[in-house]
Amino acid sequence: MYNQGVLEVSLKGIIFDFDGVVVKSMEQHFEAWQKAFAEKNVTINPDEFFIMEGQGIHTISRKLGQKYGLTEKDVMDIMNRKVNYYNQFMHIEFYDYFDVLLERINKKGWPVGVVTGGSRSRVEKIINQYFNHTFDCLVTVDDVQRGKPYADPFLKGAELLHLEPQECVVIENAPMGIEGAKAAQMTVIAITTTLEPHHLSEADFIAHDFKEVEKILYQLFGGSDK
Repeated sequence: MYNQGVLEVSLKGIIFDFDGVVVKSMEQHFEAWQKAFAEKNVTINPDEFFIMEGQGIHTISRKLGQKYGLTEKDVMDIMNRKVNYYNQFMHIEFYDYFDVLLERINKKGWPVGVVTGGSRSRVEKIINQYFNHTFDCLVTVDDVQRGKPYADPFLKGAELLHLEPQECVVIENAPMGIEGAKAAQMTVIAITTTLEPHHLSEADFIAHDFKEVEKILYQLFGGSDK
C-alpha cells in the first residue's frame, strides 16, 4: 500500500467499480472471451483483457478484433458467443472482507455508488439480489454516451450522489477506470485483484486487499476503523 502524495480535499462519498471489485467475476469474463476468440482461432491472454476492463463489451470486442485482424462479422460473432459463454460460467462470488467493508461504510452514512462498464441488465440484477438498498446510485455503460476511460460515467455518479467530483473516492482495479476517475478529478484507490501494481501506477493509492482499502479510506476520511 502506498500513496502518491497528501490529498488536500474534503472527501464525502465512495464509488466502486463492479467487476473485479464488487464481484469476483473477471476470471469468468476472461474464460468466456477466451472461448469465444478460440472459435476464430485466436488465443488471448489474461493481461491483454484485464488491462482493457471497464470499457464495455462492444469496445473490448472491437479493439481485440482489430488487434488480430478479424472482420466486423467475426467481432459480432465473438461478442454474442462471449455473452452466451459468460451466462454458462457465471456464478456470484465476492472478495474476502468486502462485505465487512461495505457494512462499515454504510454504518458511517457515507454515500456510496457503483460506476461500471457492465450492462445495466446484468449489474442491476446482481445488485438487487445481493445488495438491495446498499448502493445509492448505479451508472452503467448503458447510461452514458462515453464510457471509461472518459470521465463521463464518474461525473454522472457524483451527480447522482449529490456530490462534487472532487468529493468522491473511487475504488478501481483497471487502468481504464483509473484514467476515467482521474479525468473526473476524483481520488483513486486501485486494488490488485486482477493486475499487478505496475499496471495501476496512475492511482493515488494501491491496495492489495479490502482490508488495505479500508485503512486508506479511514485515513482519507479522517475516521476510526474500529
